[in-house]
Amino acid sequence: MTVAAAIYQAATRLPGLSARLDAEVLMRHVLGLSRIELYRGLFDVLTQADEVLYSALIDRLIAGEPLQYLTGHTEFYGLEFYVNPTVLIPRPETEILVEKALDIAMLKTGDKQHALVIADVGCGSGAVAVTLAKHLPESVILAIDTSPEALSLARRNAASQAVTNIEFIHGDLLEGVADRRIDIVCANLPYVPSVEARGNRFEPQLALDGGLDGLDIIRRLVSQITARDDQPDWLLLEFGSCQSAAVKSIIDQAFPGNRTEIIRDLIPLDRVSVTRLLPGHSPRSE
Repeated sequence: MTVAAAIYQAATRLPGLSARLDAEVLMRHVLGLSRIELYRGLFDVLTQADEVLYSALIDRLIAGEPLQYLTGHTEFYGLEFYVNPTVLIPRPETEILVEKALDIAMLKTGDKQHALVIADVGCGSGAVAVTLAKHLPESVILAIDTSPEALSLARRNAASQAVTNIEFIHGDLLEGVADRRIDIVCANLPYVPSVEARGNRFEPQLALDGGLDGLDIIRRLVSQITARDDQPDWLLLEFGSCQSAAVKSIIDQAFPGNRTEIIRDLIPLDRVSVTRLLPGHSPRSE
């Protein structure tokens, strides 16, 4: 069977508007080709081994397994990242979190007394941490996760992007950095309600399940921040599309007098909170 015939047959079996593109992406993965190289070899004949492997991957895609797990990589903020089933697949909406962190960091770079320290809490694949490190080479990025497997993959992604200004920390939220000064906290934590999270068969529950209403881990992070003697200047949180009011309430109760902005994604749905933590507005200071 030729490459073109295999792609055509696969595309007829796949659902959705991206069927042809998905079929091509998997073929490129099997053959190790760029898009241009694939088009140049459309009439090459597949080996039996490649044909069997390609068919098996198409079957897995039809069964619902994410394309990114099948190929082992994805794109985020213009960079290529390795992914596997031990981490959540980076979503385009998380780029909003990165953009806002970069905007804030650029405003703070005028302070040359110390290097800017940004904590990516729940770093997963390292997409946020590595992207920030790439764009802010003079800053220190703390990539924190409870999963050793996630941290291992994040280290691999940092190496592939040749960034060296990341510290990888195994710990529960901010507990492992209680004595560290942090300027900005970024967190894309599990925020899917437990019932919904259990419906995802492929991505890790550890990265999805946020408890009954999806906000248990966000509450714990905010509680940890209020308990710190040296609080960060900024807190950025990603959350679910119907959770903005609840997230803002959690922040308002913890930090009376704060200034919180809610940012929408491209749909548009509320997606990210950006909070300026004003000195003297936490329960510890009252």
